[in-house]
Amino acid sequence: MFGLYRLALVSPDLRPADVDFNVEQMISSYREAAAAGASLVLFPEAAVTGSSCGSLLGQPYLLQKSLHGAARLAAATGNAPAVFGLALHRNGAVFNAAAVAQNGEIAAFVVQDLPEELCDGDLYPAATVFECGVDISVGFYGDFPQDNHAAVRLYVGAETAEPLGYRKRDEFFRSLSAAGACVAAGAFAGIGETTTDNIYSGGCCCAVNGETVCSGKAGFAPQIRYCDFDSEKILAARLQQQKFAVPELTLDPMPEAPDMRYFVNRGQPFLPADPAAKMEFCAETLAIQSQALAARFARCHAQSMVIGISGGLDSTLALVAMAQCCKEHNIAPEKIIAVTMPGFGTTGRTRNNALKLAELIGATIREIPIVPACRQHFADIGHDENCRNSVYENSQARERTQILMDIANQTGGIVIGTGDLSEIALGWSTFNGDQMAMYNLNCSIPKTSIAPLLECAARDLPAEAAAVLHDVIATPVSPELLPPDENGDVGQKTEAILGAYELHDYYLWQLLNGVAEAEKLLALAQHAFGEKYPEAELIRVRDLFMRRFFTQQFKRTAAPDGIQAGQYSLSARGAWQMPSDLQITKL
Repeated sequence: MFGLYRLALVSPDLRPADVDFNVEQMISSYREAAAAGASLVLFPEAAVTGSSCGSLLGQPYLLQKSLHGAARLAAATGNAPAVFGLALHRNGAVFNAAAVAQNGEIAAFVVQDLPEELCDGDLYPAATVFECGVDISVGFYGDFPQDNHAAVRLYVGAETAEPLGYRKRDEFFRSLSAAGACVAAGAFAGIGETTTDNIYSGGCCCAVNGETVCSGKAGFAPQIRYCDFDSEKILAARLQQQKFAVPELTLDPMPEAPDMRYFVNRGQPFLPADPAAKMEFCAETLAIQSQALAARFARCHAQSMVIGISGGLDSTLALVAMAQCCKEHNIAPEKIIAVTMPGFGTTGRTRNNALKLAELIGATIREIPIVPACRQHFADIGHDENCRNSVYENSQARERTQILMDIANQTGGIVIGTGDLSEIALGWSTFNGDQMAMYNLNCSIPKTSIAPLLECAARDLPAEAAAVLHDVIATPVSPELLPPDENGDVGQKTEAILGAYELHDYYLWQLLNGVAEAEKLLALAQHAFGEKYPEAELIRVRDLFMRRFFTQQFKRTAAPDGIQAGQYSLSARGAWQMPSDLQITKL
């Protein structure tokens, strides 16, 4: 289904040296996993005999039973491969091995510490790459991970329990999946093993592209954990890193997942789901913005930082980062020149919030109304002010940029850009207007991340400043280029035109991670948002996003320098390079 695959990670109920019992438990688990749509089923190390047999693994009878049991388990497999550990007797030695079985047969034995002279026939060394629709490899947890560039790296394991030991396993799989741009997963021997001196921790772990989707914390009981992953996202990440594998054995393609039941698919994927991790992420983002601005300010020998303040989310975030920069790097806050430029659509709420925050941080404030200049411009070019088209709107944005640039020249400063990642993706800016600056602080921050960043900043600000931030968050998103409504409130609401930024950011994240197929985007959005949005709106926003994304590259190509403080960038200098004149609206 749309390139999604489902891993089933099994820590079954096992008994040391009771091969018949163990195989029955694994066959039962395999059938349950296959019925749940598993693409591949992974069992622990030495699962056929149990990992804690000790010297019993020197008994020929048990080794023979182990091989027969493996064959019986393999006979129960279908198109979904099963990977399971066993003790393998070959050439007068006993090896720790993992069998790869599919469609009733054992296709290969992957052997830990396999001597080179035995690498023949059905014996393969650990980390060998198999192709079965996606590239997989099998290894043994505890070994030094080999960088084989497989898209899915599977580990069989057997570890005795220790307090918080699961954290080490989680970190291993998380870091391995991040470094390898892959899926990293493991299944571990559990409570059925011996309790003579230790107990075995059990548990199953899985991480995808650096994000833990299945933690090994839940153990001490038989379990099956399911993890869905998107092979297209893995491929996209690997293409960016140029990581490719050369398969040594080809299996039949394993089945795709029939649904998205276990697929981690959050509606706001740009931020961590865990509240504590989200706050830490936001704090680090602000710190990166602050440090980058300090370095740029010093290196260009600037005397001021010039910013247009509107009382909206973007300019407020940039102003907060500038204030933090001044505080942390001993820069006088009055070097921030905060310019409010009321136009045809400016409301009292946004103007007052902008001025209040600038005052509280100690910035130098200038207020320069742009209506007279715009009316003069309309007269100069023969434009009717009552015609509120793109000329009416864009002239205001360009007038504001001209003012900021000239003030920067006047004060030896740099103009700080405020456009965010979502606006850059959509081209929701005026070319050579708010699209332009000398250094952009928000260019890697999606719109849906700005409110959490301001919430994070508010924790460390005085109550009066924090109250301003909270009111900014509550204000509808608007460029305020059209007059207010009859009540004096914002009359031009961006999300009423474009659709929810939550949806645009979701589609953007999917596109940046390799998903551009229209049907798949819709299916993923329906899974992520449930009944929150009707299907017609999901389609409308998807089509609008794709059209604007592919037609607005020319603005990104001419964008100013900007710091990547978030996870993604659309900088045409390296992060996102594509022609500006594409004739398509989807890949």
